[in-house]
Amino acid sequence: MEKQNLLMAALIHLIKFQSTHCATARERALMMFEALAQISESTEDLDELCFEANELLAN
Repeated sequence: MEKQNLLMAALIHLIKFQSTHCATARERALMMFEALAQISESTEDLDELCFEANELLAN
């Protein structure tokens, strides 16, 4: 459940950032994707998603 909650929060903040360019939404999305990447039960697909999201947010 924790993984699902983090993923939903990360995606919501990513969408907010993309639509408003709000720096706070960007930072929160980065934090959520980073937390997702740190979960020990992460899958390769989830790790790739986090990596791609971080690349998008870094630009």
